[in-house]
Amino acid sequence: MWVGLAREPTRELVEQAFARHASGAKLWWGDLADPGFDADIAISIEPNPSEFPFVLHGWVVDGQESQQYELGLRLAGELCMLLDCPTICDGSHHGPTKSPCWSIVWQCGVPFLADDCGTLFADFQDDMSLEEWRQLGPVKILHAIGIDPWPFDFSPTSTAAAPSQHASAAARGAAPRA
Repeated sequence: MWVGLAREPTRELVEQAFARHASGAKLWWGDLADPGFDADIAISIEPNPSEFPFVLHGWVVDGQESQQYELGLRLAGELCMLLDCPTICDGSHHGPTKSPCWSIVWQCGVPFLADDCGTLFADFQDDMSLEEWRQLGPVKILHAIGIDPWPFDFSPTSTAAAPSQHASAAARGAAPRA
């Protein structure tokens, strides 16, 4: 799960958003590989050289992995409002075709279908030449969409998330193609 943010979030705001949408989850700021990892979700914030310069990464474990896509949508919408800035998240289950290039951009709490193929946000790599970097553009916002969340319960023992008609478990945890 990932959420790109146009403004830097504080840990407190991120934790507030998680508390609202995954209240039963124990958070870990750091990597899953950390020897002391003991949580339901590992989170980190990484830089990105795009219009979304901060990317919140979340790794859901302990049987809740299938809820990552829905959690990403909810967090992106929530953080858009809390930070008063655009956010972006995986939208691969909301596009007209099966593609990892679909994203959802949230502006003022409104979701828009977007295409992140060939963008600085999704396709930048550290080893790119300056010329390759210049060929990448911004995320392309296409149109507003309606998002109907499905039932969602992120308690440690829950399996209550019903699959969306647009969702498949395999792609729910997809991250930006870096």
